[in-house]
Amino acid sequence: MKRLDAIMGSALWYALCFASVFLVIGQLTVLIWAIRDGRDRRVLLPAALNLLLGFGVFAVLMDCAYSGFVSEADAALFWPFERALFARPWLLYAALGALSAVLLIPFIRDNHRYRATHLTPEAIRLAVDMLPEGIAFSSPDGKVLLSNLRINALCRSLTGSALSDAARFGRLIHERGEEQDGKRLIRTPRGETWLVTEKRLASNGECFDQLTAVNVTERYRIIDELREKNDHLQDIQRRMKAVSALSGDMFVAREEAAARVALHNQLGQVLLMGRHYLDHPDSTDPEMVYLTTRQMTAFLLGEAAAPGQEKEDPLQCALTMAGVIGVTVDYRGPKPGNASARSLLALAIRECAANTVKHARGNRIYLDAADAGTLFRVSVFNNGEPPEGPVAESGGLLALRRRVEAAGGSMCVQSHPVFSLTLEIPNKDSSCAGCATI
Repeated sequence: MKRLDAIMGSALWYALCFASVFLVIGQLTVLIWAIRDGRDRRVLLPAALNLLLGFGVFAVLMDCAYSGFVSEADAALFWPFERALFARPWLLYAALGALSAVLLIPFIRDNHRYRATHLTPEAIRLAVDMLPEGIAFSSPDGKVLLSNLRINALCRSLTGSALSDAARFGRLIHERGEEQDGKRLIRTPRGETWLVTEKRLASNGECFDQLTAVNVTERYRIIDELREKNDHLQDIQRRMKAVSALSGDMFVAREEAAARVALHNQLGQVLLMGRHYLDHPDSTDPEMVYLTTRQMTAFLLGEAAAPGQEKEDPLQCALTMAGVIGVTVDYRGPKPGNASARSLLALAIRECAANTVKHARGNRIYLDAADAGTLFRVSVFNNGEPPEGPVAESGGLLALRRRVEAAGGSMCVQSHPVFSLTLEIPNKDSSCAGCATI
């Protein structure tokens, strides 16, 4: 069996050296963990003895390595028992190192089991670091005893360094922060908002300062949004008061607009009736043209009410007026029983009949009606020339849309491939009048 000093410089020698170094590091780590966790002597003493064993093997290996670099004259510096250790078989030291490594395994397992079942300083620090709030404990002179990651991040964002002097950090908070019910509100350069609280604690006759910081960025963002919305609501309130003061004028203006729309529709019908009479005198009743023109003239002079305001069915009047201007109405489906729905449908027939004559140069419109309970649906088509482009809603069509939407209905105008007008009119009191072709 080779002596220890005989294998010095070989690969086996370096393997023993590296193994002993790692062994000593592991034993020292286990002993430090045990001391920091406050373990009793039953754990500390065996761990220390195992460290001595591993360190002894390491010391012999290093001492033997040193002896290989000294001259024969300096070899007398080594004591006889040292030279005796160098002469021992290398396998003896390998066995001692292996034994120490085997003994180290139970210490490592026991340390992990103890940390998993007991409250250790490391567990406390880890729990403090995981808190969503920043927290720090310090002595009255500012010496930091315990601080977590969040309070250090806050200090770093304000000062550029981690928390090392709690007193100086507290003065910085008081200088830059805003007072909020005994707390300090401070904003960081990154746009975060923190609420910092300071408290003095007493324990076992000693005083400690506690510093707590809560990230309230989201909360204050919501508060700022609510403040902006409140300002907006106040502005709306001021505008509503101004509108209320002018409500009388607005009502008068609305009535005037409605009268103008009615006058536009009636006057257009009279003019189209006169035009049709001039073009087709044989198929037009001159007496009807005369009476309608006279009634419109009296209304314009202020001597009579607007035509169509008599107590007649507006739908029947619209159908009659369409025939007078030379437009045949092909009506398929039921008629609405609700008075409001009949008035809106009559307005649609008047407008479509007039547009058929003026724009499409046609003489017939088709109505497909359907009663869907609370809604009365009707689609209007015409013959004649199709629109050259999209139909712009202005004048009568725009007035019709406003009337329909004000009543809670909807209107759709289509230009391609032919003109079509689709209405959905509220018909709460609908009653089918049967099908008719007019």
